[in-house]
Amino acid sequence: MDSKGRSSHHRNRWPTFAAFLLLITGNAWSSSSTPETRVITTPSTTSEVSVVLGKQIIRKLYDSCGLDIQYLDVPAARAVLMAEKGQSDGELARIAMAVKNHAPLFPLMTPIQDARLVSMVLNDEAGDSKASLNGKRIGFLNGYRMIAPVLPEDATQVATSDTFQLVDLLERDRIDVALTLEWDALAARRKNPNLSIGEPLLEAPLYHWVHESRKDDIPCLSQALESMKTSGEVEQIISDGIGPETAQ
Repeated sequence: MDSKGRSSHHRNRWPTFAAFLLLITGNAWSSSSTPETRVITTPSTTSEVSVVLGKQIIRKLYDSCGLDIQYLDVPAARAVLMAEKGQSDGELARIAMAVKNHAPLFPLMTPIQDARLVSMVLNDEAGDSKASLNGKRIGFLNGYRMIAPVLPEDATQVATSDTFQLVDLLERDRIDVALTLEWDALAARRKNPNLSIGEPLLEAPLYHWVHESRKDDIPCLSQALESMKTSGEVEQIISDGIGPETAQ
């Protein structure tokens, strides 16, 4: 083939090469504009109102910071353990005492709210102290480290997976008292008005936790949470969540 033919052949290949170049650069541009994803472990007790509301609040934080979020639902004890081991980018929400010392997890600069552990009884007055639990058959949520400090040694312990199982045990007289978070107790009482809720046995700030590999996310997430709290959005989500439509 003469030089003119070779030149013509190369010119014919340019449109194909240009199209290929445009395709791969277009894909690269598309990929760079896709939000980064964070995997957050969360207790798999999806019927718990506190977990449902927590997911709503935390998703809004990540959306505000231009980040996508994927929840990994696992048993409660494993959720924080996986985050501590770096098997996720963070954990939905825990009080500080529920996270191991020196774990590579960092809380946001502001808490979501205060977590209140309360007692719940049926057709009676709920106690508001650890002493009121002595000698009782106590039902509680399995896998939550905050519950252990308030359990008396002489109590009969019955672990369950969600608050509505606790209510069922109370109604069938299998336990004397149930321990759960106040949000979940309030939602349960919407369904059964005969439930009595005691004063908090334990109260502590509830934080969203981020693994150290994602600590650069903390300033933006903290600012987004502070804005949601200042505007009343967090309170509104919780208020809406413990209504009849969620408790059913």
